[in-house]
Amino acid sequence: MVIIQTFLVAFFFSYIGSIPPGTINISVIQLTLNGKVREAIYFALAAALVEFFYATFAVGIQFFFVSKLDFTLHFKIVAASAMLVLGIINFFSKSRNASSSKPKILMNGFKKGVVVSIFNPLAIPFWVAVTAYLESQAWVAINKQTFWIYIAGISTGTFLLLTTLVFIVSKFKISLRDNMVVNKVTGLIFIGLGIYTFLTLL
Repeated sequence: MVIIQTFLVAFFFSYIGSIPPGTINISVIQLTLNGKVREAIYFALAAALVEFFYATFAVGIQFFFVSKLDFTLHFKIVAASAMLVLGIINFFSKSRNASSSKPKILMNGFKKGVVVSIFNPLAIPFWVAVTAYLESQAWVAINKQTFWIYIAGISTGTFLLLTTLVFIVSKFKISLRDNMVVNKVTGLIFIGLGIYTFLTLL
């Protein structure tokens, strides 16, 4: 039960955390709009693989400090603050123009996904903050038994969100390049989680 919960929680936060328009998902959308669905899927697979390694590093950092230091008094405050910051950044961020992030190097989808994802290391601070929050709420407990299950959930969530974008764009022929709603909805989710945590401290 604990293993399943750990995987599902990691999957959910990875899925919603990958929604806001950025270099990776805009690249997937662009490939799909250009009719390169298979290349977009390989791109998503590569992005999820890089996310796996970045998340491993980030969660390892968070796990190390929590296990070595006494954070019991301030842990929830730090976690709630981090969620508020993530929410505010998402809420007020502007959608990027897909053409500005168009890869200029000709390569297959997987290689392109690796290159773009490696130069987009925002997953590290994101997962340090999110993991701290999830542990402060006792939604997950990262230990030697659940560590890799948690990381697998993160990577799976990233891959399925990106493949969901491929399906939506190819099915309905829509562009999400100028969609500000996804930023604001995701931002509000994180802000709400941060406020909820602060309220539990009262």
